[in-house]
Formats: sequence, structure tokens, C-alpha cells
Amino acid sequence: MGSAGEGKTSPEKSPSAKKSGYIYTMSSETLPARRRLRGIVDLVAGLTIIAAYIVLLQGQVAEGTFEPGKHFAYLTNQTSYSNIVVLLAGGVLALTTRYDTVVYASVRASFVAYAFVVGVVYNALLRDPDDFGFHNEVTHVAIPIYLMADWLIRGNRPWIGWNTVWVGASYPLVWVFVTLIRGPYVNWYPYDFLDPTQPAGWVGVIAHVIVVTGVFVALIAFLVWLNHLHSTQSAQKKPLLFHSHKEL
Repeated sequence: MGSAGEGKTSPEKSPSAKKSGYIYTMSSETLPARRRLRGIVDLVAGLTIIAAYIVLLQGQVAEGTFEPGKHFAYLTNQTSYSNIVVLLAGGVLALTTRYDTVVYASVRASFVAYAFVVGVVYNALLRDPDDFGFHNEVTHVAIPIYLMADWLIRGNRPWIGWNTVWVGASYPLVWVFVTLIRGPYVNWYPYDFLDPTQPAGWVGVIAHVIVVTGVFVALIAFLVWLNHLHSTQSAQKKPLLFHSHKEL
């Protein structure tokens, strides 16, 4: 004879809710269809960036124009390669857990800003009239639009702190610092507006750095504010994620 409680599944043993500390991760059967769809779109977006770079690098290698020292120095390429990781991680999270983690949401906010600024700067200042290749359209148009639209629409992210602004803005500043230190030694700058040998000189470089940094700070701050707005609006709709020992 079994005990009176035999046959009942406790929350700790439920196949659809696995406890990790105080946070439950849901099985794919209980994930909302919209979250699963977003996970699939994230995975497709990440794989599309990979395809874009395969096309780009195959062409450059075949032509003998691939220069690793220059290729990996571009902020566009650094952030785009990072976006592969961000998007694939987002896809896995969306397909395996009910909510993103705070760390992931903070990182994603920063990379939304990077992609958007890179896309705007490229299309406004750097694009050649006939430069509409697959790689450029993916990294400078499609991905920035998707990341920004996703952040504007999706409201079920965890609350992220304002320190996201300063942490996020620090990476472009470090990149600029390294670029300016490296430039004279390799006699090359990835973007003309960072080249102090141009007519505008250091005044032009500093002015551009201040403006672009201000844009990054303002944009990440807007993304954090929007996250707080979404979190406040959906607070009453979300299930409780954290419980005391008694509640568990």
C-alpha cells in the first residue's frame, strides 16, 4: 500500500517546472507560443548573421582582400559577431525558460543600442551608393531593425538597472581608445572620422567621439526606461518567480 500522498506530483518533481534555487524554469510544453516564436526568430537572426559573414569572408578570401587586422577592428564586425552570441543565447533562453535573466536583458539592451547606432551611422555617413550586398543589408539594416523592434514590442523582460547605461557605454569608449592608440602604429583607422590626420584633426575626432558617446548613452538610457515602463505595465500579469522556503 502506498502512502496517502503517493501518486501526487510535488512542484519540485513536476516535469514542467524544475526548481533552480528559487527560480522555476518551464518546459517547452508550458512556454507561451509567442515566446517560442521569438526564440525561433532569434535563432534565425543569429544564423543569418553567420551566413552573411560566410558570404563576405568567402568573397574576400577568394579575391585575396581579407585582412584580419582590419576586419576585426571594425566596431560593426565586433558587435555583429557578438550579436551572433547574443541572439543564439536569446533563442535558447526563449525556448527553454519562461523569462530572460537580468544579466541577459542588460547585455541585450547594450547590443540593441550598438546595432542601431552602427546601422544609422553606416547608412547615413558611410554607405556607398552601390553598396547593397547581402552582408551589409543583414548587419547594417535587418539586424538593427529587428533588435530595436523586438525591444520596443517585447514587454516580458526582467527589470534592469540604470547601471546598464554606463556599463553599455563603456565598450564603445574602450574600442575608441584602443583604436586611437593602435592607429598610428598600423597607419590605419577603421573610420575616417576617427583619423586625426584628416582635415578636422583631433578636434574633429574628439567632437565625433563626444557626439557618438552621447548617442550611445541616450539610446541605452531610453532602452532602460522602456524596460521599466514595460515591467510596470505587466507587473500585475506576471506569475511570481520568487518564493520563500515555506511557499516552496
